[in-house]
Amino acid sequence: MAAYSKRHYGEREWRLGHPKVIVLHFTASDSYSAVWSTFDSNAPNMGELPGVCSHYVIEQDGTIDELVPPRTRCRHAIGLNHVAIGIEMVQETGRGAHWADQQILDRGPQIRAALALVRWLQGRHAIPTGEVIGHAMANDDPHFEDREGWTNDHTDWLKRDVREFRERLKRR
Repeated sequence: MAAYSKRHYGEREWRLGHPKVIVLHFTASDSYSAVWSTFDSNAPNMGELPGVCSHYVIEQDGTIDELVPPRTRCRHAIGLNHVAIGIEMVQETGRGAHWADQQILDRGPQIRAALALVRWLQGRHAIPTGEVIGHAMANDDPHFEDREGWTNDHTDWLKRDVREFRERLKRR
């Protein structure tokens, strides 16, 4: 991760010193075991190592799994890995990103766990609600940086669905 960070962010570092962003993702699969297998394989992504990962995975029953400590950089969103904590929610894409986001928002145990985890991370790291974003929003975040010119092409957690997530955060 230190070598990846040097190429993409200009500093050879593997630690996530002061997270500023929380990026919401969904897994495009329907099981935790499929997600674990993807991350555990550490397969090159876009020709580079390390492979993709996430700090947390939230299962559909609300179980929160910490895969990587939040003080370690993890490759989950191009341009933000040096400043962001990644949270994956187990959910198939189905009829598209908006549909998948809505499935999560409507699934009680999973969304309650997601809101609780994000609130806790916000308190621990002083991350404002405006910096809780979806993967689909990553390229437009003010903290986005990639010295190789890479950008995200993901559509998970669209802006309109993140607005609803943020509203629920405010009500908690």
